[in-house]
Amino acid sequence: MEIPRYPEFMRLELAHKEFFDAAFKKCPPEISEFTFTNLFSWRKAYGFKVSSLGESLILGCDSGEGARFMQPIGIADSYAVIEKVLRDTQGAFIRIPESAAKLFESNSLFKVEEDRNNADYLYLSSALINLPGRKYDGKRNQIKRFKSEYEYTYRDSKGSDIEHIMEFEEAWCALKGCDHIEGLNSERQALKEIAANFKDFKLKCGIIALKGKIRAVAIAEMLNPETLVMHMLKADPAIPGLYQVMLNDFLRAHGQSVHYVNLEQDLGVEGLRVSKQSYHPLTLIKKYTVSAKI
Repeated sequence: MEIPRYPEFMRLELAHKEFFDAAFKKCPPEISEFTFTNLFSWRKAYGFKVSSLGESLILGCDSGEGARFMQPIGIADSYAVIEKVLRDTQGAFIRIPESAAKLFESNSLFKVEEDRNNADYLYLSSALINLPGRKYDGKRNQIKRFKSEYEYTYRDSKGSDIEHIMEFEEAWCALKGCDHIEGLNSERQALKEIAANFKDFKLKCGIIALKGKIRAVAIAEMLNPETLVMHMLKADPAIPGLYQVMLNDFLRAHGQSVHYVNLEQDLGVEGLRVSKQSYHPLTLIKKYTVSAKI
């Protein structure tokens, strides 16, 4: 399926995967949004549509007000493409990495705003696996206590458990009230897309079961040659220490060969922010909104 030339767009489809994979290989991404798995599974929530301009792919977003786009994909220097699209549309580019946003700071025709709620948390993989030093005492104690109180099994999944994983997701959603929280409901729909197309994505999946029933799940994939990005990390909130064990066991299985782990953003949710900061990130991958001044 060919991608139309800018300014024409078409809805993002699974058949576009080969184009995105080639573009990401050519210019490895740093932000968590940029895997085809993520883009495709969230395409309905964001109304993603795709076009091509020069050697880049452009994603438009129909959600929200006004014309919105994401960082051009497949080119290292995106200034000219972003500038052209902003001049044409008077819209905005969202989730732009700091390296690209800085190029517009001195241009009085454009406004650059930091998007703290969507900054990615980046960690050293070795730190999350080994939990070294006093600052990780609490995490090690949570893991130790869980293992002393529960018999559990961790294993990798190749997709054969996907039906049971989604049953776990529905149970988790019942506890968290996903039906009444737009973001959690959109996340549930995205996970359904991942489940329905699991075989088409290069995903790493791990589960923890207690008494034969799934109680925690982790799903991730490679974001770039040095970084693993976590798409799903959930555990039964009624079982203390299970979340910490899920993350640690999963990374012992899949994080030994990578330098970094990206645990995505906190979306401005205080509980998520506290949780992610408690693992002592190496850095935050800042993102920005670049828009045309009216």
